[in-house]
Amino acid sequence: MATSRLFKSMVTAAASIFLMPVTSLVEGLPNLIFTSPALASFPQQTEAHFSYVPPNRGTPRQTQGTGSRGCTQSQPINLALLVPNDHTAQTSSGHPTFFWYISEKPSQPMEFALVETGVAQPIFVQQLQPQKAGIVRLEMPKNLPELVSNRDYRWSVTVICNANQRSNDTFAQGWIKRVPGTPALEQQLAAATTPRDRASVYAKAGLWYDALNVISTAQASNSTDPSIREDFLLLLEEAGLKEVALQER
Repeated sequence: MATSRLFKSMVTAAASIFLMPVTSLVEGLPNLIFTSPALASFPQQTEAHFSYVPPNRGTPRQTQGTGSRGCTQSQPINLALLVPNDHTAQTSSGHPTFFWYISEKPSQPMEFALVETGVAQPIFVQQLQPQKAGIVRLEMPKNLPELVSNRDYRWSVTVICNANQRSNDTFAQGWIKRVPGTPALEQQLAAATTPRDRASVYAKAGLWYDALNVISTAQASNSTDPSIREDFLLLLEEAGLKEVALQER
């Protein structure tokens, strides 16, 4: 019995020796989240992380066209529409805003065209001359009839190399579909207190064009806020436009 009691006392003493330093170490720690330098080196997430949820469109559709070779006797231009490249992106707006990226300032004019699927006559055609490389934004004029809900439209951007011989044009095309808003969407937008929140609501609802327009407008109005620009680039990455986001960074 004495031997048994002695053994238990030794075990208890040993346990106390090992537990006391651990307990005192934990109680003495400040409010730290990371104790490992490797973990502490990870950058923090931005305040509003966008999660674009694509609409269920069935068969994927390749939205980007061909044409990054550029015009003859000029520097090649990489032309990319800011749309998801595997489905028709949606909007709730009757007069949406369109975005695309050009890697170099073109010396030739660019042409935007919007056409309803199955209709030969374009709805809207406009030529423009961007003043610098980067992201170009074009809003559909309010004096034109609104896009009709649940119809597909095709839009294209062309760098006109030779007005008399258009076969060498740099060209890309994408699609857009207007869908009606829902009461749930309107409630979420009414509860959103900032443009970043509104953009996030649109992105989660699968309304790509609306989300991109809202966060782009917020970025233009708050050019000194790097977090809004990062939100814009995060949204591009969410739709698979990582190369454009990388170039913009």
